Amino acid sequence: CNHFFALFCGAQKAKAKHKERKRKRQKTTPEQTMDKYKRVLKEREQEPIKENEVRIVATSQRSSRNYISYSINLLTAEGEKAQRSVTLRALGRAINKAISICEIIKRRVAGLHQITTLESNTIVDSYEPLVQGLEPKDITRTVSAISIVLSKDPLDTSNPGYQAPLPASEVQTEEEARAARQARTAD
Repeated sequence: CNHFFALFCGAQKAKAKHKERKRKRQKTTPEQTMDKYKRVLKEREQEPIKENEVRIVATSQRSSRNYISYSINLLTAEGEKAQRSVTLRALGRAINKAISICEIIKRRVAGLHQITTLESNTIVDSYEPLVQGLEPKDITRTVSAISIVLSKDPLDTSNPGYQAPLPASEVQTEEEARAARQARTAD
């Protein structure tokens, strides 16, 4: 009986040592290590926004409707504010929003040529420690970006991101869309 107990205890000790070694070998996740750091907000170097450029942000309080109406106003304005093209730009999670906005604009303004460009930007985030004895960290991350040019003038058709204007049957101007909405609410 003693012999069996010794084997059992030995097996238990070996199992405990194995678990301890396994726990030590496990890598800590970034969330576990980064909870001891605070992100340092710094001004990013950005080129100035052009008159015909719309930068779309995913976390913005602005609704998509504001981006759409602003872009349509730029394309349909007369006089000094009139633009022949509009560029929609977005980073990361805002890319889906930018594509949706672009498709709505193309269905509200007739004859828009489109060129879409995808790229990736490298962003460096700085973190300072909340606990003494730790070193500041810089973390580099790559973020996808999209740039969509909508133009009344013909664009380079050999560009891989080129899309021809939609057929007139698929375009409903802003006035027509407003009249259709009013007709629906009147019924």
